[in-house]
Amino acid sequence: MHWHPADAVAVGIVLPVAVFLFGRTALRKLRLLRALAPVPDPVEDHPRRLGELSTVFLGQRKLFQDPVPGIMHALIFWGFCILLLRALTLFGMAFAGFDFHLPGLGPETWAGRAYGLLKDAANAGVSFMVLVALWRRYVQRVPRLRNTADALFVLLMILGLMLSDMLFDAALDGKLAALPGGAGSWLGHGALLFHCTGILVFLAYLPTGKHMHVLSSVFNVYLRPLRRSGRLTRPDLADEKLEVFGTPNIEHLTWKDGLDLYTCTECGRCNEACPAATVGKKLAPREIVSAQKDCLARESGRLLDGSGGKPEELAPGLVTPEEIWACTSCQACEQACPVNISHAARINSLRRSEVLMRGSFPAELKRVFKGLENNSNPWGLGASTRMEWAKDLDLPFWRKTPSAEYLLYLGCAANFDDRARKVSRSLVGLLRRCGVSFAVLGAEEHCCGETARRLGEEALGQSLAETNAALFNELKVKKILTPCPHCYNTLRNEYPDFGGHFQVVHHTELLQELVLQGRLKPAGGTLGPVTLHDSCYLGRVNGIYQPARDLLSAVGGADAAPPDRSRERGFCCGAGGGMFWLEEKGPRINHERVRQLAAALGTQSGTIATSCPYCLTMLETGVKDLGQEGLAVKDLAELLEAAGGPA
Repeated sequence: MHWHPADAVAVGIVLPVAVFLFGRTALRKLRLLRALAPVPDPVEDHPRRLGELSTVFLGQRKLFQDPVPGIMHALIFWGFCILLLRALTLFGMAFAGFDFHLPGLGPETWAGRAYGLLKDAANAGVSFMVLVALWRRYVQRVPRLRNTADALFVLLMILGLMLSDMLFDAALDGKLAALPGGAGSWLGHGALLFHCTGILVFLAYLPTGKHMHVLSSVFNVYLRPLRRSGRLTRPDLADEKLEVFGTPNIEHLTWKDGLDLYTCTECGRCNEACPAATVGKKLAPREIVSAQKDCLARESGRLLDGSGGKPEELAPGLVTPEEIWACTSCQACEQACPVNISHAARINSLRRSEVLMRGSFPAELKRVFKGLENNSNPWGLGASTRMEWAKDLDLPFWRKTPSAEYLLYLGCAANFDDRARKVSRSLVGLLRRCGVSFAVLGAEEHCCGETARRLGEEALGQSLAETNAALFNELKVKKILTPCPHCYNTLRNEYPDFGGHFQVVHHTELLQELVLQGRLKPAGGTLGPVTLHDSCYLGRVNGIYQPARDLLSAVGGADAAPPDRSRERGFCCGAGGGMFWLEEKGPRINHERVRQLAAALGTQSGTIATSCPYCLTMLETGVKDLGQEGLAVKDLAELLEAAGGPA
């Protein structure tokens, strides 16, 4: 088979057209991003971001949370990376002749021969994985996948590119020479033209659909908020020029939000991970992203040249109240997303605009907001009653013992919820046994603001945070100990925005340290069957998993939780995102979680261990609702106290 000028002419005609179409669409999308709001935080910590790029983008790490499709997609991606050099070679052959090779990769070099073997393996591997993908979509019909014409086109295009490359190789090597009438040569030229023009068609098509993630995911992974949605951004409410709160319209999304929309692969992993979607609620993170993406496309004329009339409302029209107020902000969707889309922050922003701009929120939250505003706790109980549970404990107060090592910041639940108060007493007993220096604020303790901020009442949340930060600074607090993961997350990740810079420690971290130091020596008795429930805000949001497991081991327990429902993939109790204060409609998330944990125990009796006051109440309520009287729900502090042993 010999090179023919017609190869260069055909590819030369398609090339500028494809580049023009690609450039026009990509430039329009870039202009749309620039028309959106700025990102409030600077892009920092580049070494960490480069590490994320190497593992999440190049290593495809998050895809392997679901092994079969993860391996399939990763092999297709890695195969394409390998075949980039091959694509350049084929374009060179189309224009310069079949003797063309990239420098150092000719068939006479060892590198060229090695690459040839790698290229053949990539062609075969990608082809096989595409067939697996087609099987999953159109034979197995995996529920989370959308079997669109878009998806089918791309899979068939990839398969065609692989087969055309292999066919051209066969023709070039003379393996088709025996075909009559020069058919082998015609097939070879056709395969080369199909491959080169196919790549150009694919290039022009990429920015038009969901497969734009091939181009944008590298930027989305690099630019993601490093703490996911565990840290809410702080709008400057004192700025008189600030007229919009949250995201009432599409232009109030940041350009990073817009990049999220472009990068969504529509894989449905977020829906599958979402506890609200799992139990049958309307909320589905992918559908919110898709709705906003479609809105951005519809509003493009208005954003770019002022045409198109009145802006669409993102809520309650595009995203319904049922969806907005079903999110537990557990961030399981963000953990599952292979391209680091910030789902939870997007929903929180919709809540802000609903609460602050429209005054629209579930009726039961009126009492919560009023209680926070008047008495600095969601129950609305008097500040003087905050420490009633400890009247007989003679606790040290910070103003009288400013030399204490830790400020024990208990939080609202541990002070006002009857069940959580028992944990507070257990924790105080353990600290005293080990001689830990601590003090409390007493009636001076205020809500940290987490509940208000997660429910969209940003003004109230900021007021509480500012009050606390000023108080802590006045009292020269350096270390804060708390039994509540929600307080922990807020104090650690959000208070720096309010001038509060402290070392924040969760009680499981300190108790783990005390056990390792030998200051706390629980008697390792027979705990019986036990399973551990990971708090979303301690685990998934802040990456703290091991202390609870070490403490469980110290009291003679071994976690029986299934791997697919623990640690990073743990299932929410249903309380996060302020949902603890809402009357849950329809199937209950805490019921589903109790069923999972009971199944993990494999018995009618046993213990569910946790380390969050919200989780404690939600799981205990679920146990009662489901008639699982044999199951006990205990905080790890309670288990340690019950284990006794010398301090």
